[in-house]
Amino acid sequence: RAPYTEEQCRQAGGVCSDLCLLRHMRPFGRCQPGIPCC
Repeated sequence: RAPYTEEQCRQAGGVCSDLCLLRHMRPFGRCQPGIPCC
């Protein structure tokens, strides 16, 4: 299931993002280059 908090997102190896353009990922928080967002 998708992580619902920034902490869970980081634990899953992702970075939360407001500008995520990939359809299979959900935007949350902030983007960092080269790191998948949740």
